[in-house]
Amino acid sequence: MLASLVGAVLIVGLVVGPLLWRVWDDRRVENALRVRADLHMVLFRALQGDSFVTIDALPPTLWRPGRVVLNAPSDWQPVLESAWRAISDHVPAGWEVVIRPTRPVGIPLPATQELRRAA
Repeated sequence: MLASLVGAVLIVGLVVGPLLWRVWDDRRVENALRVRADLHMVLFRALQGDSFVTIDALPPTLWRPGRVVLNAPSDWQPVLESAWRAISDHVPAGWEVVIRPTRPVGIPLPATQELRRAA
């Protein structure tokens, strides 16, 4: 009797556990998408239209807080400053804001060391 009860609990746990984890993960991602949409609206209004500034929101995990990433070309420093001012009030508490200026097209990537092939 006890063995069949333990077996039933384990089988139910193997089915319900991943489903509950998936629901939790979907809610995290949905919240990050909601934050991204809100910040995109704020940025659109602050810059009076679309620009090359992009926003990405990464949901929080157990080991790090949520993250908002702003990307723009590196010569768009004044636009990034105005975007930062507009977005800083709307970022949820406990989330990080990361600003990543991208490299201009004309600058080559740094030289990398070529690795030898094994075969």
